[in-house]
Amino acid sequence: MNRLLAQIVLVLMAIGLLYSMYAFSQGRFIEAMVIYPLLIAGYLFSRTIGKNRGDD
Repeated sequence: MNRLLAQIVLVLMAIGLLYSMYAFSQGRFIEAMVIYPLLIAGYLFSRTIGKNRGDD
């Protein structure tokens, strides 16, 4: 994974975490749980990109 793509993924994950914390503080638990599929998708995305490039 190149540096720019990694930075984009990190920024998107940080935004998702901030939204999740905000939703939890407002008591909206269903909306706050949206971060978990995003974290799993980000992990799988980074693993497949790294495996294709041989960075593993």
